[in-house]
Amino acid sequence: MRLLTKLLIMSFFVILIPMLIILLFSAFMLYQTSAISQWEYLKSIRDNFENEILNSEVEYLRVCKTAANTDFISDKLYVYEKYWTQLTDSLIAYDLKPVNSYLKDLSQKNDIETIAIYRRFHDNFNLVAQYGKNEYLPDVLYKDAVQKDYSSVKYRRYSDGLYLDVVYPVFSDGKLVGLVKLMRSYNEKFLIKYSETFEVDYALISKNVMMFNSNEITSNAIRQIVDDGIQDKRISFRAGSSTYNGFQIPFSLSGEAYGVLIIFLERMNLFSSDFYLMQRLIVVTLLCIMIPVLTFFIKEIRLIKTINSLLAATNNISSGNYNSMVEVRSRDEMGELINNFNEMIAVLKKNREDLEKQNTELSMKNSYIDAVFQSLRINIIVLNTDGKIKVVSKNASSRLELTEEQYGYSLLETEPFVQERRLLEKTLEDVFSARKFTRLYSVKFGNTSYEMDFYPVMESDKKLSAVVLILNNITERMNIERALMQSDRLASVGQMAAGLAHEINNPMSIILNHVQLLQTDKLIKSEKERFVGRIESEIKRVSKLINNLLKFSRDEQYVHERNDLSELFAEVIGLFDPKASAEKVDEFYSGITIIDKPASIYRINFNKKIISLYVEEQIETAELVCNRDSLKQVLFNIMKNAFESCTSEAGIVWTGVEFVKEGIRLTLSDNGCGISDEELLNVFELFYTQGKPGTGVGLGLPLCRRLMNNMGGEIGISSEKGKGTRVSLLFPA
Repeated sequence: MRLLTKLLIMSFFVILIPMLIILLFSAFMLYQTSAISQWEYLKSIRDNFENEILNSEVEYLRVCKTAANTDFISDKLYVYEKYWTQLTDSLIAYDLKPVNSYLKDLSQKNDIETIAIYRRFHDNFNLVAQYGKNEYLPDVLYKDAVQKDYSSVKYRRYSDGLYLDVVYPVFSDGKLVGLVKLMRSYNEKFLIKYSETFEVDYALISKNVMMFNSNEITSNAIRQIVDDGIQDKRISFRAGSSTYNGFQIPFSLSGEAYGVLIIFLERMNLFSSDFYLMQRLIVVTLLCIMIPVLTFFIKEIRLIKTINSLLAATNNISSGNYNSMVEVRSRDEMGELINNFNEMIAVLKKNREDLEKQNTELSMKNSYIDAVFQSLRINIIVLNTDGKIKVVSKNASSRLELTEEQYGYSLLETEPFVQERRLLEKTLEDVFSARKFTRLYSVKFGNTSYEMDFYPVMESDKKLSAVVLILNNITERMNIERALMQSDRLASVGQMAAGLAHEINNPMSIILNHVQLLQTDKLIKSEKERFVGRIESEIKRVSKLINNLLKFSRDEQYVHERNDLSELFAEVIGLFDPKASAEKVDEFYSGITIIDKPASIYRINFNKKIISLYVEEQIETAELVCNRDSLKQVLFNIMKNAFESCTSEAGIVWTGVEFVKEGIRLTLSDNGCGISDEELLNVFELFYTQGKPGTGVGLGLPLCRRLMNNMGGEIGISSEKGKGTRVSLLFPA
């Protein structure tokens, strides 16, 4: 279908059909205008009337309560209730003057229609004074009739309408002495005000009785609506030859309908009153249709010619001819478009020439880069944003046995990486989300250990385009570090051996003594059993000491698992002093201030010094995912350094744990000799030590940092010469 045909069809749908819809909609809206405007008008009258009723209820109840709680009224009714029969008429008339004046002022000030006060007489109430309309105001209020109406809003029906009736009790010294009564009428006189003001009809029905109706023709229809129990506030009904719209306003008593006021208005039909309006609307609509259709058709012809010229030039460009130019025939937006099109052709021609030149140079550069990349002696793998293998260096392909068939597959599904799928999957997720360099310090594939570096490659718009994975073979380095770690452990074991010798000699002496006693054969059966049990207990004690020492010195495999931090502390403390036991304390001295945290204190016998080791109770709730033996090695080295730095008998070491955003932070602090700023810069250097000869070879802290890195954690040290040292261990969550 040609463009001209499409434009003609479009003009039909875009202009003609919408205008016809507008015509029909306008006719419908004209038909509905009268009803909608009447509904809105009646709704505003209904809202005004309901607000006035509600405000009257609230105001009358407030005024009634105020008058009942006035000392002047309560004092008067107290006297009248007690001494009324003893007062003369002249004295009563004189005494009622200020009462009547008070009721008058209260009524005028608050726009009260009727207000009256009653004194209590036996169980009933007699009228004392009133102001305002006194019709339907009884002389006596009987107890049975008003007692349940205290402090509530009621409506009462009389011959000329409904009346708002509010009664409030008056007390004096806790004794009921009278009542205050307020009334307001909703009758024909009151409703005429709305009829004249808003020019509407109204009808009032109570208990199936039509009390008023300003339009007698509608009485039967309105009565039928009430009899049918229609609950909708908005109603529509017919009476005679007319249709009426209206609203119902219920008067309620204790939640039950007591009366219904209906405000209504005859619905007008504009078509019946002005038929020529529709004719004029149709003529104007047709004119509005024809003018844009003709204008649009003329513009379409000119537009088609220009578009055909652009189409021909575009076809020439597609075939490689960049010398086609379109003639400019107008100065409007289409003319600007043609000018821009001609300029674009010139730019495209130049860009194509430049692009061909750049493609030639880029092809040569890519060949050079590929040759350099493949000649590198390191293992490099490039992944796309889906984690699939994109490029592999020759060295990585041969070392990791990757074939070309595996290119394009997910790294996590390729051997040997599938062996550590969970670890690599989490690491790649972190790299893709954070877009930062990430390092895995030790990942083992078979018998080979690798250090894996992940480098995100970002485009100019900071969008991630690829991830470069570099694998460094650290098997030999790991073996050297493991040997260094084992030598450090053995050195520590040698230092502990002297201290444990005494612990082993004591039970061995007991065992030897008991064996000698058993050999005398002079012991009774119970003594033999007791000595044999003691020998067994001491042998187990020696076995436990030796096993702990062997377990600490053994070269364990590096496995991550969840460990209870309090158990690790207990095992490490046992390596220093097997007899050390915990005592609960509520606060302890940190060397600078008193720390009011519950903790356990251990008295450690170390190199003829008694060290006070405080461990916060919060450590008992901490669990870490780590290598158990590596963490024991770290804790042992740090505690050993802390104990050695405490040069006096009052040495204090305290430990604490914090649950922070990054994970779990474990701190170990002491009040020892501290480290100078110059020494603090070198504490993590291999073989650097400031201790006495024989106390260490400078491997402890470097190995601690390496072990923490392998577990994905961090270690930090802060110290001040002569004031102590604080070591911080941060473990990821």
